[in-house]
Parts: sequence; structure tokens; C-alpha cells
Amino acid sequence: MEEKLAWAVGGAGVATVVCWFAYTRSKGPAVVEAGPSVLGRRAAKAAQREDPGLITEQLSRNTLFLGESGQDGLRGAFVVVVGLGGVGSHAAHMLARSGVGRLRLVDFDNVSLSSLNRHAVATRDDVGRPKVTVCAERFADFAPFIQIEPVVEMLTEASAAAVLDGAPDYVLDCIDDVNTKADLLDAATSIGVRVLSVLGAGAKADPTRVLIADMADALKDPLAHKLRRELRYRADGQRHGARQGDGKSRDVQRNAIKVVYSSEMPCAELGELDPDQKADPNAFGSVAQMRIRTLPVLGPMPAIFGMMSAQFVICELAGRPFDPKRVEVISDTFRRKLRTKLLQRERGVFGNIPDSGGTPVADEGEIAHVVEDVWFCRSAFNEARAAFKGLALTRWDRSKPALPFNLVLLETAEADAHDKETEKTGDIRADIELTPRLQYVHERLALEESRWQSIPVLHRDHGSK
Repeated sequence: MEEKLAWAVGGAGVATVVCWFAYTRSKGPAVVEAGPSVLGRRAAKAAQREDPGLITEQLSRNTLFLGESGQDGLRGAFVVVVGLGGVGSHAAHMLARSGVGRLRLVDFDNVSLSSLNRHAVATRDDVGRPKVTVCAERFADFAPFIQIEPVVEMLTEASAAAVLDGAPDYVLDCIDDVNTKADLLDAATSIGVRVLSVLGAGAKADPTRVLIADMADALKDPLAHKLRRELRYRADGQRHGARQGDGKSRDVQRNAIKVVYSSEMPCAELGELDPDQKADPNAFGSVAQMRIRTLPVLGPMPAIFGMMSAQFVICELAGRPFDPKRVEVISDTFRRKLRTKLLQRERGVFGNIPDSGGTPVADEGEIAHVVEDVWFCRSAFNEARAAFKGLALTRWDRSKPALPFNLVLLETAEADAHDKETEKTGDIRADIELTPRLQYVHERLALEESRWQSIPVLHRDHGSK
């Protein structure tokens, strides 16, 4: 049975740092250094009241961007960050600097010498100390007005409820183990907490390929593949055959969880085991069943993943959410092919020849926007990720030109059928009100048209295009 002892140091307006001492039969006490050191270099000022004017000035650039209400939303927010390694330490670091009022930092591991190439705040003096304690100390140095709870504990199915206790506003999953990630996603989604899951930053080199998307869109990421497979097992009531369940929330996770991932194929191999590790792999590694082979990682990549995660969560909590680019940029060749197919459809179906006095047609840059940012490289009707060669663009409203606010990306057979429906009415199809998906497409394009009309730079001359 787990017992926990809480110890806190704080003062009026000063950072409160709560250390959890976790005792379990399996792993014994999780050692956390207690004492004024948890407040870092500000320990001597622990009894002083923090000047509200200093806090306001420190967060003034945030407030200029987010507004008073947005910054107040951050100050009142509670975020749980699980995993304080290369990704999680950078994410938590920026959440603290942005003034998130309460942070719970969860990790069982200690700082190692080899982790100093990517950890946000650890130094050589911190090697061997718990990552969460190190982060709590450093954060208290620059943000003594927030509450920090370092939890030295490995998240498990049994401990997840306690880790998520207190109704957090957001959970940031920075774990690099598949089963542990799945345990956290299960627990978070089962209580309706928003969660952002960070996937593999190791063995990647290209920072321009890092994206935020639904889990189903995360391609070329081995961790994403394994996590989706694990969640499918659980949806079927299994955990590699070890656990039964109803699978309801797990199916939601697989389809709806937002993730940070890289669309770059891994470009480095795992390190080889030495002879001793090969002879007895169970004797190595900090936890049973976790990977022993070393994953190559360049320090900037996990930092970028962490910064993107923090930015997404900050904007969500402040009421300034953004719609991230979910898929990698399509190739120039595919843009040209799509536009060629669109021009052919314009001539054959709508009798429109732009170069001969007809109505304008979207150019290649606008087509890239429609495909990537409006429809996310999926069919607008069934959301299927069809092969690019099987996709086509056509008009949503037959009476309007083939410009970005009136183009739908569909599978070729869907586009042909859609054109026949609009031919009957002369504008939009008659069955919109009968189908929720068609209503969504109509509303999505209405927003796109509103955006088009509100940005003058988009109103260029398409006459010869």
C-alpha cells in the first residue's frame, strides 16, 4: 500500500514546492532532498512577500499578446507534466516562465551525465538527483510566484489516478515508453482531461518536419505506430493479452488525441548492446521491460518538441488556440498535378477555360493551402487518407469560381458524384441539411470565404491563372 508524505516550503506570494515521498513495496522510497534547497537561490527570500508589480512586469510581454484575461487564465491554470527529460523539461520550463499557476512535475528518474546534452536546466552538479527536484529548484529561481509539485514516481496504471488528482486543466505526456504512455492516456481521457502527447524526438534531425496533429495523422514515427497498436489492443479489451477492459475511452484516444511528432523518417540507429547487456539484458535499464539500447538524440530536437508542446498548451489555456499544420508540406510535383487535374475538370465539367476569358482558378500556392490547411490531405467527405494520385479538387458551389474558399478535396469517384449533384441545382447540392458531414464541409468553406474576404492581400488578379 502506497504512503505519501508531503513537505512544503512557502511564503505569501512565494513559490510553493511540494515534494512527494512515495513508498511502494516494489521500488522502495523515492528519495527527494528536503529542505530550503528546493527554493533554489531564492531560499533566503522565502519569508518575503513577492511584489505583485514585479510579477506583472515579468509577465508583461505575455499579457501584451494574450490580454489580461488570457494571462489570468494561465495564472489560474493547473498543468501536469509527466516525463521531465529532454522534451518535458523544456516544456515545463516554458510553462513556468509563462506564469502557469500550478505545475505538477512527474518523473521517477535521475539526471544522468548523458542527459545533459538535452535537459533544459540540469547541470553537472545535478547528476544523480531527481529530475523533478532539479526542475523545481530552477523554476523557483525565476518564478517564485507559482506552485510547483515535484513527484518522484513512475506513472503506472495504479498510480495514474493519484498523479492526475486535483482536476488539472491540461496534461502533457512526455513519456518515451509505450505502455506507460498508454496508461496515462487511458487515465486522462477517462476523466475528461485535455492531453497533448509528445512522440519520438530521437533519431530525427530536421526541425522543419515537427508538427502537431491528431494521433491518426502521425506518420513515419515508430513510437506513434507502437502507441496506436497498443491502444488498438486495449480497445479490443487486451493489454498484450494481459488485461481486459471495455475499450471505450481507448478507442477515443486513438482517434482524437493531439500529438507532437516529426514526419521525418528516423535517420539514426539504436546503439548496440555491449556483451554484458546481451548476456543478461534484464540486469540493465532503470525499469523492467523498458528499452535498453540507447536512442541517438541531438539536443535541439527534444527542445523543439518541448517548446512546441508548451506553446500549444499556453495558447489553449489562455483562450487563444491555433489550428496547427497537421501534415507535412505537399511536393511541388503534386501541386502541379492537382492543378492540372483541376483545370481539366474545369474545362470538361464546368466549361471553364481561365486563359480564354473564363473564371479564375486557384494557383499552385492556393491549392497547397487548400490541401494542407483546409482538408489536411484527407477527403473532405470521409476523412480518408487516400493515395495522393486518387485525390481531386472540385467546386463545392457550382455557381462560384474554383478559388480556395470553394474547393473540396475528394477521392476522384466522390468528386464525380458531387459534380452530378450540383449539376441538378446549379449551385450547392440539395442534400446538405440531411448529412452532418456535408454541413461541416459547408461551414468550413464559409469560414474560409470569410477569411478570404477579410484579408485584402488574398484578392489578387486571377485572370490569367
